[in-house]
Amino acid sequence: MTGTFDYGYLSTPTGQLNIAEIVCLIGALISIGFTSRLYCELVDNLQWIYPELSTLLVRSTYQAFAIFCFTVTIVILIVHIYGIRFTGRNYSYINRICLIFNVIMGIMMIIIGICAAFWEDKLRRTPAIIRRGYLENGYQQIYGETTHPRPGAAAAAAVFAILTGILFIIEACTRPMLDTGVKPVPTHYTIPVIPQREVIKNNKGERIIPIERII
Repeated sequence: MTGTFDYGYLSTPTGQLNIAEIVCLIGALISIGFTSRLYCELVDNLQWIYPELSTLLVRSTYQAFAIFCFTVTIVILIVHIYGIRFTGRNYSYINRICLIFNVIMGIMMIIIGICAAFWEDKLRRTPAIIRRGYLENGYQQIYGETTHPRPGAAAAAAVFAILTGILFIIEACTRPMLDTGVKPVPTHYTIPVIPQREVIKNNKGERIIPIERII
């Protein structure tokens, strides 16, 4: 850190993508929070379609990785605002690390988003789930606990996850364009010192000021 804020990072495509990723991840966490854990248990036990797909596992993995990506993105944004680009050559190594994180998080979020889409499809294509009232808007009792089906929440989570993954991949492509030689903007100015002309004395003791000649 250089002690100088780098607000210019927010105007770069990479900085704007960071903000968009944070917004999408917030939407993803809200969507996954609305999904019903009890309906996941019920549809997994029925095993009507996609028996190898554990919706409970997808739900917990989604939550954990979305929180991880949100934390990493916030940290990347903050360190850039605090002027990490002003560290010179060292920034190129940090930028490569961020690029690797972007690629990994992008691929994982896309995969999790696809799994969440199959999760929603599994709920809608299981007859017993539909008869149970999955598409109804009301609280229900499952396994002795009260829950709300929240139809479409898994689909919304899938959309947010895939969109976030695409943004991470795009950010990875824009990172090499960041200027590694950027300099901090000076916050103060100094008055230039003008050298005084040397005074020459002749044999008679008279003071002579040399005249500047411009060629």
